[in-house]
Amino acid sequence: MNSPIIEINNLEKTFSDFKALHGINLKINQGEIVGLLGPNGAGKTTTLKILMGLLKSDQGSIKIMGETIEGRLPTWLKEKIGVVFEESNLYLRLNALDNLNLFAGINNVSTDRVSELLAEYQLQDAAKKEVRNFSKGMKKRLMICRALLAEPEILILDEATGGLDPISAEIIRKKVLSLKNEGKTVILSTHYLEEADRLCDRVAFINQGEVLAVDSPSVFKNSLQKKYLELEFLADSAFKPAEIRDFLEPILDSTDSYRLEEGVLKLQLNIDQQLFKKAEAAALKFKLLDLNKVEADLQQVFNNFNN
Repeated sequence: MNSPIIEINNLEKTFSDFKALHGINLKINQGEIVGLLGPNGAGKTTTLKILMGLLKSDQGSIKIMGETIEGRLPTWLKEKIGVVFEESNLYLRLNALDNLNLFAGINNVSTDRVSELLAEYQLQDAAKKEVRNFSKGMKKRLMICRALLAEPEILILDEATGGLDPISAEIIRKKVLSLKNEGKTVILSTHYLEEADRLCDRVAFINQGEVLAVDSPSVFKNSLQKKYLELEFLADSAFKPAEIRDFLEPILDSTDSYRLEEGVLKLQLNIDQQLFKKAEAAALKFKLLDLNKVEADLQQVFNNFNN
């Protein structure tokens, strides 16, 4: 079995009298997308800054592509890692083309690569415009172009889609998936749990400077064992709440529930062998409007870890 491309072992960091990291442990394999999830102040960004060589840990170790990191990254490794920060690191008075050409020159990247990225991120028509006049989404797309200039093996995204318009966010998400298909490794710190669920092979829940658990989104969701069928029925003024209650109580069991909202009766029925019998009984009395299968999501997992 191949060694992980990134190994974080017992990472600790204290700022003044505040201990930000209490022993972070995480291994990341080549070609996977790993999400870092947790509330503000959990330690996600501190961990990423140590990983990028921007901060030095007090205790613990980091190994990237077999190289043990102590402080700043060696030059050869910097070329293997692309980083997109939450805040802009672009030169706002330069246009998009000049921003990329500047860093392309530093990294010995061809101008063809610059043109290719501008087109891929739908910025070719704005290439000669000053970046200070860009929308937030356009700036973030340009930041990702900059991070990908040297075709890095590892891409670190710190809240890359936060506050973006839907078009920009979708462009970035599709690119993240395509990078995985190319065998690249992506570390994604995000507050968008649906995004993590969609993109990540594994997610690490971090809180109070510790990794609480690491696994695939599906494993976390299945652990909650929350799956039910939600049916909506028309329950107009002809049906009194007491009448509805008296009708449903003999039919439903302790794992089921119902609520009445503005003339709509919503039943949540546990998926078991009695499901269709209960649904049929309700349909004989009320007109069925809609039905949906509902499963646990990462938001519920997140809430459980942070309560």
